[in-house]
Amino acid sequence: AVKTGDVLAFLNHLLKHVTGELVVVLDNAAIHRAKAVSAFVEAQDRLSLVYLPPYSPEFNPIEKVWAYVKRNVLGNFCARTTKELRTRLRAGWQRIRYIQLPQRLMAATSI
Repeated sequence: AVKTGDVLAFLNHLLKHVTGELVVVLDNAAIHRAKAVSAFVEAQDRLSLVYLPPYSPEFNPIEKVWAYVKRNVLGNFCARTTKELRTRLRAGWQRIRYIQLPQRLMAATSI
């Protein structure tokens, strides 16, 4: 699970490695809107955050990938161990790497 400290570390990493003005687009997860994140951003002159509207998977392409994984990789699957789940997910991600994501994901999901 990602926590607020991880978000702060990520933003700090970006500031160290990316020059110029920096705009980061985030979803509305609570960790992205935490007071500590807001305070950190206010203290940075060249960093600003833009939040996606709530419940807008069409603006967040990874949501289509997750929907595909849930439906086609993990659907009707109940892992007995974390190792079994990990193996299934790795195989699924390998499959995703070789499909044409935009066309296949749009067809495979109802999003």
